[in-house]
Amino acid sequence: MVRSASEIELIKAATDLFVGDEQRTAEWLNMPAKALNGRRPINMTNSDAELRLALDLIGRLQHGVFT
Repeated sequence: MVRSASEIELIKAATDLFVGDEQRTAEWLNMPAKALNGRRPINMTNSDAELRLALDLIGRLQHGVFT
């Protein structure tokens, strides 16, 4: 499967969030997120704005900000 640069960036950030746990990363990327209006993070790569929302969510989770 060929991945876009946006998908690669998102997967790398999520993998960092889960400290290299590829299974947990894949589960999280494919789980609907309330913070993304029910969208799956892996589907947030269609535009720069969507990608930024997903990356911002990862950043908030890394820093313990859950709102």
